[in-house]
Amino acid sequence: MKKISLTSDTVKHIGRVVYDDPALWLTQSGSGFSFRFMGRKLDIIFGCDDDSYKEKLPRNKPRIAVRVNGKYRIKKIISCDCERYSIVSSDQETDADVEIIKLSEAAFSLAYAKVETDDDAVVIPAPTRPERIGFIGDSITCGYGVDDSNTESDFSTETQNAMKSYAWKTAEMLDTECAMFSYSGYGIISGWTADGNRNTREVLPPHYDKTCHSYKKANGRDLDKEKWDHSLLPCDIIVVNLGTNDNSFCTVNDGAFDEFEAAYYDFLQTVHRCHPEAFFIASIGIIPISAELTDRISKAVERFKKNDSQRISEFRFTGQNGDLGYGSNWHPSEDTHEYAAEEFVEYIRSLGIL
Repeated sequence: MKKISLTSDTVKHIGRVVYDDPALWLTQSGSGFSFRFMGRKLDIIFGCDDDSYKEKLPRNKPRIAVRVNGKYRIKKIISCDCERYSIVSSDQETDADVEIIKLSEAAFSLAYAKVETDDDAVVIPAPTRPERIGFIGDSITCGYGVDDSNTESDFSTETQNAMKSYAWKTAEMLDTECAMFSYSGYGIISGWTADGNRNTREVLPPHYDKTCHSYKKANGRDLDKEKWDHSLLPCDIIVVNLGTNDNSFCTVNDGAFDEFEAAYYDFLQTVHRCHPEAFFIASIGIIPISAELTDRISKAVERFKKNDSQRISEFRFTGQNGDLGYGSNWHPSEDTHEYAAEEFVEYIRSLGIL
């Protein structure tokens, strides 16, 4: 069998991935790679970071999907250091469009993939769409709990599915590339808090310039200490969907709304420096937040528009109310994500920016 080096010359990289010859580490929700295969035999080998495969419980292990010619072939948790799957095995040459995507988020686990083929096989990158949308968000963007309808279920990467999130669906509907940077529970000045105390561990802005914020390492590499090259994923649109978790802190702490507004504006500036040509959309929802926090996001957007760039707008998703069901822990269901994507696509098209 021939080992394929998964460089960008061989496969199309999707989202933030890390090359580790010949493997590719899949980090963020929705990260992965795709390619056109022409040959007789194709195997894909998956593995995960050392800590994850040693854990007994599956709740934090990486979850991946493999689609062949648009249909799911594999969708599972990676539990071992090395798992081999036969994707194509034929006596005749076979053509196949293959897509490998990490469904779960980066914080709790990382996955790698390797590709092996018959000696005569050819692997070429899948076509790259002309536009790309970058999504920066929290559990909603991750697709937290979308594969579970039990509202009382605890967090588990087993029920995360980035490909069912409003972000992935929006990109598919608009036929654009998708790049996600999202962390469950994270906010601008505080992560989710049940008792009103500031959660400083789960704050997103300090990590945006890093290759990957994760509690795990990729073959010994601490990606938290590596700077990300934003030119690898130039974006035509940047969507910021943050504030849902800050809401739990801001609503019970004096002065927190002022702090949030200032920090939100600062983060818009940070991302703008990374993507100066992109059009920005500050989105709010899908889980409802307070009117005060919504107003503070609007004020930050107006300040950015005045001081930095006119290329920004604000979009408010229809808040979920249960009519379309829930995922785990009261997060949006797939039907809710689908509805959100449809209304978001209509809004983006109305802007005339693609």
